[in-house]
Amino acid sequence: MTAADGGGALPVLGLAEISALATPDVIFAAVREALIAHAEGRTSVPPPMVLEFPDHAGDCHVKAGHVAGSPHFSVKVASTFASVNNGLILVIDATTGAPAAVLADEGMLTAWRTAAAGALITHALTPPEVDEVSVLGTGEQALLQVTWLRKLRPITKVHVWGRRPEAAARLCQALQREGITATADALEAGAPCVITTTAARSPLPLKAFRGAVHITGIGTDMPGKNELPPELFTDALIVTDDHAQCLHHGDFGNAVRAGVVPPDADLPVGAFLKTTSEAPRPGRSIADLTGVGATDAAVASAVLTTQQAASTE
Repeated sequence: MTAADGGGALPVLGLAEISALATPDVIFAAVREALIAHAEGRTSVPPPMVLEFPDHAGDCHVKAGHVAGSPHFSVKVASTFASVNNGLILVIDATTGAPAAVLADEGMLTAWRTAAAGALITHALTPPEVDEVSVLGTGEQALLQVTWLRKLRPITKVHVWGRRPEAAARLCQALQREGITATADALEAGAPCVITTTAARSPLPLKAFRGAVHITGIGTDMPGKNELPPELFTDALIVTDDHAQCLHHGDFGNAVRAGVVPPDADLPVGAFLKTTSEAPRPGRSIADLTGVGATDAAVASAVLTTQQAASTE
């Protein structure tokens, strides 16, 4: 019985409980299956809503989604103010429409599903022998992209770049505490794999990508942002987590508007996650990720289902 049926207060799961339930295995599996379902047209995902608060260095993203066959759908509110993440997810029963729970995750599930999505497609499209990456950006997601990618493949060297040298130094120290060799030299390194995690509104330095055979762009998640130089998309294999979103406000869309590639030049991320036998194509590949509400819904449902199963044992 739900709260809507008179069965008591709506359950609220706090950050500590969610952290214990949302293991990397749970997150990876939920995100992977959601991206595959999205590529196959088995999801319902309305356009995201973005609110900006420039006076407080803030923005808020509202996303909703459902994966066909899942017992839940969700509506997520995720905000970042002065580089501090927060938010919650309302999980709703997909058979009755009754609210099932609130996941008061303080933005953690958004950060982890983003890390998992990036790691999955970076691993899938980067040649297996590559163990050296460059990370452009110095925030929480920069650290998470590397540490979650390392759950899928060995990472022996990380090159860091940030606009503020002190922030780049802090990220290098954080990576070193994780046992990863890191240096603040991404512009000179020419690493074969490059991950971008900035809030840039103009393209990042082109020379940072000169040796890249694969690039994953994370930070361009709303109109006005732009991390990847449009010319990188020329003759590249382009994959997007959501065609319409990436065309509207991703770096893929920026490249289309620049006249570099046509608007149908992309393939869905999920198509490259469905089978491990899909070999990377020759030349450069680019993954443009804007964040899909179906992945939020899948992760939230997995966490709640795990919690409910544990409570009945």
